Amino acid sequence: MSTLDTLASQVPQELRVKLMQHFGIAKEYEKNPGMISITYYCLMYIANEALKLQKDKQFVSNVLDYLEATKRNNPNDEIIKSMVTGQTTIEELISVLVTETNEAEDDEHKTPEQLRLLMRKHYTVGGLADILSVFGSVKDDFITLGKIAKSRAVAIFRDLKSGAGSSGGPSSAIRPPDSTSDRTVSPEIPSKNPSTSFYNQTTSNKDVPFDVISQVQRLLRYANSALENEDIATTVHNCEQVLQLLQPYNH
Repeated sequence: MSTLDTLASQVPQELRVKLMQHFGIAKEYEKNPGMISITYYCLMYIANEALKLQKDKQFVSNVLDYLEATKRNNPNDEIIKSMVTGQTTIEELISVLVTETNEAEDDEHKTPEQLRLLMRKHYTVGGLADILSVFGSVKDDFITLGKIAKSRAVAIFRDLKSGAGSSGGPSSAIRPPDSTSDRTVSPEIPSKNPSTSFYNQTTSNKDVPFDVISQVQRLLRYANSALENEDIATTVHNCEQVLQLLQPYNH
C-alpha cells in the first residue's frame, strides 16, 4: 500500500466524502514525477480541511509529515518552493483541462469510455478549484468553473447509469447547451507570466503531450524570471529549450 493509500484510509469519517476526490487527484498526479507539486498541494488542501475539523490530530500530523517529505525530496521544484508559482500553475492546469472538456462537450456522439474520461476531467477541475483555497481567496472565475465542473461530472455520472452513450448516438443529456452563455469557458487569467497566454494558444493542439506542455510552462516561467533580472543569457537558454521541446509538434 502506498503512502497516499495509507493516508486515505485514515481520513476522518466526517471528511471521507469531501476529501476522497482530492486523494484521487493526488494519486493520479503522483504517477508523474514532474507533476508531484500538484499532489503536494492536494495534500496541503486535505491537511487544511482536516485542521478545520480539529478532531483527528494524528491524521493531520501524518499528512504534514508527507508534505515535509515531499518538499525535502524535491528541493529544486519551484512550484513547491513558491506558493505564488503553485497558484499560477494550478490555475493554468485548470484552464488546460477546461479547454479539453469544452472540446469534448462539443462532440455530440460519445462512447461510454469517452463519457467516463470527460467525467473524470470535470471532477479534476472541480477538485483543483477547491485546492486553490490554500493560496488565499479564490478568484470568482475559478469558483464558478469548479461549481460547473462538479455539476457536469454528476450529470455525466447519472447519464452513464442510465445508459447514455451505449449506442454511440447523441444524448440530449450530454450535449452542450445551445446558449453559449451557459457554456464552460476558460477564464482569462491576468498575469505577467507568458506561459498563461502560451496555454491559451496551444491547448487546441492535441498532439502535444501534457508533460511536454508542463515542461514548456516551467521553462517559460524561468525565462520570464531571468528576463526580469536582466539575465539575457539564461532567458535565451530557456527559450531555446522551449523551441527544442515544441519543434517536433510544429505541424
